[in-house]
Amino acid sequence: MEAKFLIAGVMGNMRTEAHSAFFSSLFLCQKAGRNRMNQKIKYAALGIALACTGWTGASAEQVYELNPVTVTAQRMETTDLKTPAAVEVLTADEIQKTGATSVHEALKFSTGIIMHAQGPRNISQGTMTNKAVIRGVEKGTLVLVDGVPINQSGRYNLEDIPTDAVEKIEIVRGGGAVLYGSEASGGVINIITKGKRNNRIQAGIGNYGIQNYAGSFQSGPLGLTYQYDHTGHISKISAPTLETSKRSGSPRGLYYDIIRGEHSNVNWRYNFSDHLFFTHTYGRNSDHYRYIYDGIDNQRNKGKTYQNDIHSTEDNLAQLRYDDGNLKAGIYYNRREQETKKAIAGVNKKKPAFFNPDKITYTSTGATDQTIGADISNRWKFKSGSFMVGYSLERDLMKGKEDGRLLPNKNYQRNIHSLLGQIVYELDHKNSMNFNWRETWTEKDSGGNKYNKFLPEVVFMHDFDRNTMAYAKVGKSFMLPTFSQLYGDGKHIVGKRDLKPQHGIHYEAGFKKNIGSQSWRFDVFHYKIKDSLEAKYIQNSLDIEYANEDIRNTGVELDWQMKPSDRFFYHVGVTYSHPEKQETNVDTKTKAVSKGGWHDYYGKIQLNTGFTAKSGKLTTSFEMNYLGKRTRDYANKDTVGIYPSMKAQVLSDLNFSYQANENSRFFLNIDNLFNRHDIISTSSSTFYDLGRNYMLGYEYKF
Repeated sequence: MEAKFLIAGVMGNMRTEAHSAFFSSLFLCQKAGRNRMNQKIKYAALGIALACTGWTGASAEQVYELNPVTVTAQRMETTDLKTPAAVEVLTADEIQKTGATSVHEALKFSTGIIMHAQGPRNISQGTMTNKAVIRGVEKGTLVLVDGVPINQSGRYNLEDIPTDAVEKIEIVRGGGAVLYGSEASGGVINIITKGKRNNRIQAGIGNYGIQNYAGSFQSGPLGLTYQYDHTGHISKISAPTLETSKRSGSPRGLYYDIIRGEHSNVNWRYNFSDHLFFTHTYGRNSDHYRYIYDGIDNQRNKGKTYQNDIHSTEDNLAQLRYDDGNLKAGIYYNRREQETKKAIAGVNKKKPAFFNPDKITYTSTGATDQTIGADISNRWKFKSGSFMVGYSLERDLMKGKEDGRLLPNKNYQRNIHSLLGQIVYELDHKNSMNFNWRETWTEKDSGGNKYNKFLPEVVFMHDFDRNTMAYAKVGKSFMLPTFSQLYGDGKHIVGKRDLKPQHGIHYEAGFKKNIGSQSWRFDVFHYKIKDSLEAKYIQNSLDIEYANEDIRNTGVELDWQMKPSDRFFYHVGVTYSHPEKQETNVDTKTKAVSKGGWHDYYGKIQLNTGFTAKSGKLTTSFEMNYLGKRTRDYANKDTVGIYPSMKAQVLSDLNFSYQANENSRFFLNIDNLFNRHDIISTSSSTFYDLGRNYMLGYEYKF
């Protein structure tokens, strides 16, 4: 007995010392961060401190079982330990503790995901929307809301879903095209909305003109959530352009300012019964960019505006859904209105730096994307497993606009059919197999393109015991070119009608284990995708065209979580992979196509870690994500001479929440804690993360 108390006391002291070591390390790391040469030491110290607190967080006498997580990655509800896939689930409570005001922000600390934005705080530029890249597949993330895809022309607005309307987010890493269809070559993100909302209002303000207002209400079967987000003027969010555009005449040395960014969205859901509901989401994003000259070739025009851009999108997502666990059916309608208005200064193509800011040309381009869809599936259970079969139909439409006029030559449509099935069979009490398959075909395509593909997937699972399992699987993926890739979109996306659909083969093996208060997840993967749809910038212009190029990747992922009590939670995720791309070379004279060598693509290492600690009424949460040096090929390799690279990126958020009473909560969210000046995206320009920023707010429940 005395020995037990002695051990418990020693472990308690170790835990206290570890917590003290963490905060001491955090202080020392901040001090060291003033010296750029010590930045690597800073992040290493943080990782070590978190690891120390995690390993000493529970005594031999203390076991806190992690709650089983229900996931739908296999198109059926099951626990994480029964799911043969690399899955991460973010609950509503976890999202709130990170201080995220959008789904984009909620995902940025997830394992194996790289988040891109065309400006700080999720700001987009028309057709260049924010995106999540899973396992290095640039165009391979399928986003679902309650199981319905919202991708249109390869784009999705993660900021359109208010976070207070989200019950949980399920992230499935790895090719998911067999079960979920095109655009799931890298993985699937399924955003599941709340069936019942809390009555609450929230307001927050901060530096850089940051404002956030939100409210949720529930009245009987009707739930409604509204959110508004505002960002003020931010200077120099991009690096100056490196060269003069021979096509447009724009000078080198142009950089972006943000004048303002506004996001507003509303989501409502009506529950007819426990199994039948209707939901609708409306989102509007309006972002004002200004393109300013830095004076590199002409001091007379230094600081003057070369171009004003106003980008706006309106999204409507509606669906009627039935789900009783076995029978799933629904109809849905997605519509996106996108418009870009530009005011461009007059240029002297012989001397581009001597542009005339008083001579303005006004242009307006846009597009309307629509998807009408229906799906149905049913699962039949038998003694040793289950059988599922389903069918889906999507009708995709796109209409191009210029200066407010619909363009008859940019009016496209097609039907996409899919027939899918799944057999789950238990070989014995420890071993089981899944066979998944999908047949996809198109018809009534405006361009006369006909695509069809059969996709199989075989999965094997072994249960060592009720807390330990392993799996292995192999399957194929398939992704159709979008209308914008085939036929162009706006003024800067050049269509390429001979694009092939991308297709690949994916291998994955994983191991999952729960040990009391800890969970371990380990997986290895390899894929090779042929004819991947990759964006390429045309030399000496801002124009983009898509090309078919091969990509491959081999990597390992490790997730570790520990919850020694209901007051402490720790997690560490590590990804190491080697994404590569094989260039396609086209002879300018003969037009002969040949394959070039393989080169690095994206980064090789990613580390995410964090903790949540509760003491009385105060909850503290810290999250950090380290992305190693990344190689990208957006820029003109022929002009620059090498494939450009981005330095290591560190995302860091610190959040405090004080529950004053049952109804009132105060919070402080600090983003970019270490005030880094990192690159968050490279496209037509190189965009930087926002400096250290904060939001102080108040929440009231009623």
